[in-house]
Amino acid sequence: MASSQPSNYVHLEAAAEWFAVLADKPVAEADQLAWQQWLNEDEAHRQAWLQVESVGAMFSSFQDNGSQQSARYVLDTTSSMNSRSMSSSSMNRRQLMKGVLGVTGVAALGWIGWSETPLPRIASAWMADFHTQVGQVSAYDLEDGTKAWLNTNSAMNRSYGRDYRDLSLVTGEILVQTKASSDSRAFSVSCAHGVIRSGVDKTRFCVRQLSDKQTVLAVYEGAVSLAPFGSQLSRALHAGEEVIFSSHAMADTQPASLLYESWRNGLLIVEDMPLANFMAEIGRYHYGHINLDPSVADLRVVGTFPIHDMDLVLSMLSKSFPIRIKHPLSWWVSISAA
Repeated sequence: MASSQPSNYVHLEAAAEWFAVLADKPVAEADQLAWQQWLNEDEAHRQAWLQVESVGAMFSSFQDNGSQQSARYVLDTTSSMNSRSMSSSSMNRRQLMKGVLGVTGVAALGWIGWSETPLPRIASAWMADFHTQVGQVSAYDLEDGTKAWLNTNSAMNRSYGRDYRDLSLVTGEILVQTKASSDSRAFSVSCAHGVIRSGVDKTRFCVRQLSDKQTVLAVYEGAVSLAPFGSQLSRALHAGEEVIFSSHAMADTQPASLLYESWRNGLLIVEDMPLANFMAEIGRYHYGHINLDPSVADLRVVGTFPIHDMDLVLSMLSKSFPIRIKHPLSWWVSISAA
């Protein structure tokens, strides 16, 4: 679920309101003229409108009614988009990838944000050995007894040979549990920024790509070694420790956050997290957009939340903080000070 930048909050809020008005057909001529006037007043208005429409176009793509169209078509502005089904039961992997790349660039990926994920990574994810969609958490039992969980919108490849066992995280987040084994083949998990290796003892650890430049490793059982690709250094991490690293450096070791393990049970355990960060975190599991007022962005969130029930999460937040929650559109959530 994409979140707004603080400076965009007011413009996006207005754009979402206009989108709701224009989606309520028939559109009155006065509303069309008023919307056009608002749109032409400021370039920031146009950018906000395009951003809202990008998310709206993604949702149109999931509708079965071929006559439903975006507000841009209704107003006869630049281009139109007919909605079409994205049912996984009727589309193979290649068709799905083509659909993802075709619907306003990367907007079809959901709340992760259309500008944050390069198209090559999208293609690699869909062609990977294992991948999940937005909101999906999947568990895999591998032939050597290793168990792996893929979090929302994630992908990995498996490469097992005579002398090695490697899981490669393409994008997203993976939780790995190895068993104590006499298997002589080395076991590793590789990612964009480094490689994590475990020995013969039982281990459980999470690897999550935070951005194009950073990854986090959290260890919950046993011990592993971390070696960034562009560094001569390596580091051993033990149960209860985590570290953020890039291709060339590793930050100081910190206590392992429960956040990076709790998701496999359908929960997010949050410890003193700013509301802005929390909404971005829970938003990874849902389609749509969150427009967060900067005045409430720094509220501190603590608790356990279900990852698949956004309505319940919002209800829990509204009972804990002085905030107001609105839904101007079914896929748009606005959060402001009460």
